[in-house]
Amino acid sequence: MKGLEDAAQSTENASHPAVPLALLGCLQPFAVARVVEVWGADPKSCAIALGCAASVHAPSAEPVALPCDLVICVDPEWVPRFLESASVAAALASGGVVAAWSRLAPLPSAPNVPHALHYRHRAITGGLLRDAGFANSRLATLHNVAPTPGSDFHLFLWSLNPLTPLDVGLHESSPHAVPKVAYPRPIMPPAPRRPIADPGRALAGRLLSVEDRTLELRSEIRRLKSQQVGGVSSAQQSFFDVPRLLYPWPLAEEPTRVRSTLTLYDRRPDDPVIVEAQRGVAFMNAHGLHGEAPDFAAAVTALNTMARTLVLDAVHPTVSIVVPVYGQLAWTFNALDSLFRHASRHSAEIIILDDCSPDLVTEEFVPQVSGIRYRRQEKNGGFIRSCNTGGEMARGDYVIMLNSDTRVVDGWLDEIIDSFERFPKAGLIGSKMQYPDGSLQEAGGILWRDGGAWNYGRGDDPNRPQYCYARQVDYISGCSIALRTSLWRELKGFDPHFTPAYAEDADLCQRVLACGLQVWYQPASRVVHYEGKTSGTNTSGGVKAYQVINLKKLFLRWRLAFEGHRRNGEAPFFEKERYVNKRILFVDAVTPTPNQDAGSLQTVYGLRCSQARGYKAHFVPEDNWLYEPNYTPHMQREGVECGYAPYEVGFENYIRRYGFLFDVVVVYRVGVMFKCLPLLRDFAPNALVLFHLADLHYLRQQRQARLEGDSAGLEAALVTKQKELKLVTQSDCTITHSTVEAQILADEVPDAPVQVWPLMIEVVGTRVGFESRHDLCFLGGYRHPPNVDAALYFVKEVLPLIHAVRPEVRFVIAGANPPFELLELASDKIVVTGMVETLAEIFDSTRVFVCPLRVGAGAKGKILSAMSHGVPIVSTAIGVEGAGLIDGEHVVVADTPAAMAASVLGLYDDPVRWQTLSTAGLELTRREFSLEMGARKLEEAIDKAYRHRLGMGRS
Repeated sequence: MKGLEDAAQSTENASHPAVPLALLGCLQPFAVARVVEVWGADPKSCAIALGCAASVHAPSAEPVALPCDLVICVDPEWVPRFLESASVAAALASGGVVAAWSRLAPLPSAPNVPHALHYRHRAITGGLLRDAGFANSRLATLHNVAPTPGSDFHLFLWSLNPLTPLDVGLHESSPHAVPKVAYPRPIMPPAPRRPIADPGRALAGRLLSVEDRTLELRSEIRRLKSQQVGGVSSAQQSFFDVPRLLYPWPLAEEPTRVRSTLTLYDRRPDDPVIVEAQRGVAFMNAHGLHGEAPDFAAAVTALNTMARTLVLDAVHPTVSIVVPVYGQLAWTFNALDSLFRHASRHSAEIIILDDCSPDLVTEEFVPQVSGIRYRRQEKNGGFIRSCNTGGEMARGDYVIMLNSDTRVVDGWLDEIIDSFERFPKAGLIGSKMQYPDGSLQEAGGILWRDGGAWNYGRGDDPNRPQYCYARQVDYISGCSIALRTSLWRELKGFDPHFTPAYAEDADLCQRVLACGLQVWYQPASRVVHYEGKTSGTNTSGGVKAYQVINLKKLFLRWRLAFEGHRRNGEAPFFEKERYVNKRILFVDAVTPTPNQDAGSLQTVYGLRCSQARGYKAHFVPEDNWLYEPNYTPHMQREGVECGYAPYEVGFENYIRRYGFLFDVVVVYRVGVMFKCLPLLRDFAPNALVLFHLADLHYLRQQRQARLEGDSAGLEAALVTKQKELKLVTQSDCTITHSTVEAQILADEVPDAPVQVWPLMIEVVGTRVGFESRHDLCFLGGYRHPPNVDAALYFVKEVLPLIHAVRPEVRFVIAGANPPFELLELASDKIVVTGMVETLAEIFDSTRVFVCPLRVGAGAKGKILSAMSHGVPIVSTAIGVEGAGLIDGEHVVVADTPAAMAASVLGLYDDPVRWQTLSTAGLELTRREFSLEMGARKLEEAIDKAYRHRLGMGRS
């Protein structure tokens, strides 16, 4: 240890800059370890041994052989002296795991730490160093360190400053505080090693396999970025289309693969199509329906005895599903198999219209299937007549025309019917159609000036972003379309002018448009279409020949309406959504997770507000471009076009390619804006740039530092302030949720346009009364430190005062990603839920919502969430800051533990006051925090931005 002591003595008075923490190098995987002991020669140096058990060594003036797998120097400026230390050399040599060490990697900033190292970075920095008090230090590491197989992992941590002893436990995140212990520690005999428990090894293996896969992904991301470099010249813009690079589709390439074995990086939006197609293969094979001697009787038995998921209602169904058939019984049974298995919130009836099938078996076997309505036409009249007859029979509120040679994919019915509420002006909505191999048949249709018709995207990869969001279209092929039954009958269904078939669907869509309604393509509603099984694909003869004839009829009827369309084949990228006149791009750090944090919810509401103002909305993340199957589709089904890998990777690549499209760009958060603004000015120079603060980051940092007495934190907040205010001045308009922050900005940068855009919320309300409620609740996303601090503060300082009076009251800590220090609070009186699917399941049992925030900035979404569910609130002043809430009228404000406890108890036992606050909160939410208000405020921000860009000031 002498080399370490010499270095420590020579730098006793050295100052160390407050720089971001970084874990450097590429460490080899190591097992999840447990901290066992801390030791050192004096308060200037110490080491940490990792493992289920480890030897504890006495201080010594001589080099000590330490069983270490990794050595870290906390103070970067002394790395050379550190490496020269005989103690370090002895430590490395003794373990037998490091024969030689490679050079140190460059020192990146913390945000650029390789993603694959994230888990290890958290384990060391989040658990060890945060406890040790090195939040503002750098780490220099020796790497290419391979742990000895079967052994524990040992780490040697060296510093010029004292380290706080660490408690035993899995340090993936910061554990509870540990009392300081004076140095030096007494000499202790070596402790025997014990193997890590199997569950721990299994967990470590899973985590490390994910990290290894992430490394592969990062390499792939770099390759994809290099492929996508390049912008679009003005000469190309009128004929612009998205480059169609080919990317693998793992599930389509291996359809029998178990879907759960796919990593997040292998998943695609249309994976469910491959799964459904495989179900079809299994059904057809089970009964030989592809063979020369199909067992139709066995198929009928299977359909009648299967556990049906779809709720069939022959009296008052929500939806009438009309399936016209003409022979091809095997495909009809295949369609019924998928319908019976289909899960939906809506009840349905299935109407089979037999157009005098010539095969005889259709008439024999279809009526044997229970639960359907079967009708055979008196004479063959063609597809149009069968559909119209089915529409006349329909008893549901909605009617769906579904081809018999289809299988419906999970979500098909809910997505197509729910879209009528999502798009109130929709008259007709159609599904995304794909072939059994997953390739795209149609993502909405384009009608050209000459009456020609395109199935947009035919034969392409259906997972591309341009095919995966809802949009208005010219027409949808009649394979799977839905209308309100009243509109279907008002329009008298398909026009017999196009008998027997073809172009009747395009004509129907034009008649819907002529009524002032809209035609929507909904890609979240998908069908597998075995095209041509009934009428073939050859247009030179048979029924299919009418496709050519009827397109001429379509042109003659609608040629005046087509005059505004482009010529055949020109710029399909723009023709696919001809109703788009202006575009807005939203950029946030990552894909919004609205069920996990209030900030994401506001991003989603912002997208909706832009659509309400007539904008085509786009969203891209600045950082993680992976497709998020639990979140990306929620935006896509609402009509938001999202960028994701492998098709779009990297903000610079994206904005180079599409920047010319955008009229407005909204960027959230200072870190994202800092990276994006120069690129926006270069590649989207005509777009207004709105800087959405979310909250003033420097203000939050400043308050945190003051609370903790952290002078370095105050200095860091000052740096953030300078960066944040500079971005405000460089933006066309800055948006804040908080009136307090708007005033701060008015004082700090008076010439910069600022718009207050209050938080938005959808009013939920509740039917659960006072007497049926019993809990206290706090809600937050716990990756946000102020929320963790608030929950701990309430449990330690306020809850004991409440329990002294009402010991039976439970405190519910709800929200995503609770860290160890919150999880360990769980008891019969404290419930830590983690993420909840719906807030109602928490709020409907809550009598009082508490918001004990001590630090933070901006308006708080959790407050509005509670108000929108009718739950009265007791909060600190910071918790309700900037939202325009009045103490005693909308909320109760209390800033000390005693005041908060008294306020909670008073409200908890007063049903009259409880009801008064509940009603006032709901009324205020409806009046001041609606999406309609949000749409107006967004338009005001855009107007201010234009005035600023034109040099016209604020008037």
